[in-house]
Amino acid sequence: MPRVVTSLSTGLLVGAFSIVVPVAIWPGEAKLTAPLFCSSPTTEPVVVSDTFHDSDGTYTNYTLYCVGDHGILTEQGFALPMLVMLTAHIVIATALALIVTSLARKAEPDRPLRDPVRSEPHPHVGTEDYFEH
Repeated sequence: MPRVVTSLSTGLLVGAFSIVVPVAIWPGEAKLTAPLFCSSPTTEPVVVSDTFHDSDGTYTNYTLYCVGDHGILTEQGFALPMLVMLTAHIVIATALALIVTSLARKAEPDRPLRDPVRSEPHPHVGTEDYFEH
C-alpha cells in the first residue's frame, strides 16, 4: 500500500509541474485532445496564440479551434483541453512511478524479518532461562 501512495503522490506532483509543458513549452500539445473535442465536419485541430499588450503587461492566450472545409470552425477554448492534458500527465506519471517502484522492489533481495529494536533476529529463548533449577 505505501508503494501505491508514493506512486500516486509522485504522479500528482509531476503531473502538476507538467502543466508548464502545454502552456510555456508546447501549446500545440492541445492538438492531441482533438479527438475528444473536434467532431465532424470540423475535424482539423488548430491552436491559435493571441498576444495582448496593455499598461499591466503582455498576456498570451491559447485557444483550440476545430476547422473544417470551407472555413467552418468551432472554438473549443483552452481550459478543457488543458484539464484533459493535466489528467493524462498525472496518469502517465503515476503509471511510470508504479512501474519503477515495482521493478525496484523486485530487484531487492528478500530479507528476514528483524526486531525493530535489535539489529539481529530474535534469539531462541528456552524455558530453562525462565525457571531456576
